[in-house]
Amino acid sequence: MAARRVVVQLHYDVLSPYSWLAFEVLCRYRVPWNMDLKLKPVFLAGVMHLSGNQSPGLLPPRHKYMVKDMQRLSPFADVKLAPSQRTWEYVIKTGSMAAQRFLTAVKLECPEHLETLSRSLWIRLWTHGLEIHETDTFKRACREAGLSQELADKLIAMSTDKKVKELLKSETQEVVDFEAFGLPVFSTDLPGFDKPQWFFGADRLELFAHSIGKPWLGPNPQKASKL
Repeated sequence: MAARRVVVQLHYDVLSPYSWLAFEVLCRYRVPWNMDLKLKPVFLAGVMHLSGNQSPGLLPPRHKYMVKDMQRLSPFADVKLAPSQRTWEYVIKTGSMAAQRFLTAVKLECPEHLETLSRSLWIRLWTHGLEIHETDTFKRACREAGLSQELADKLIAMSTDKKVKELLKSETQEVVDFEAFGLPVFSTDLPGFDKPQWFFGADRLELFAHSIGKPWLGPNPQKASKL
């Protein structure tokens, strides 16, 4: 009998570098874990506000440690985190509402492109220190992903629709209803529990693997298999 396929939901925001780490690692484990990964864009600022939490970027000691943490994590996880001063200015002053609404529109209209377009925005902000809220940025990401101009225009128009706004709001509320207080959050059904069990933070992926009975081969299982 074939092994049961694991269904994992990843709640993320491209404003969160730790969401990017969890995203890339979980994408790499699709095959080793026989996993169906469901991507769910949410609004980080909404999660923080509704949970009463505060962004680590606003607390000087935590921000200082966060910068050092990303310098260590980047080569470890094989994810190019290289935030500049501009990155932090965009994170604090501009936020991710436009980006997350755009990605929610992608999820509704063409979910097969959600992974590529999410990654494109993460790279733009966290590798190159560029903004992720302008219409031209979304058009460029669509063009680089091979989407037509017509589809790109439709996605950008959809991002201001009530349907998209309400979906982003409800998916964000789902994280808050977990009683989570930040991102990334990933969840799955586990034996013995009557509701999905959630985990917070990219540093809980090894524990997550243990909980679902799957092997943990480090952040990049493809590289580990070649050792």
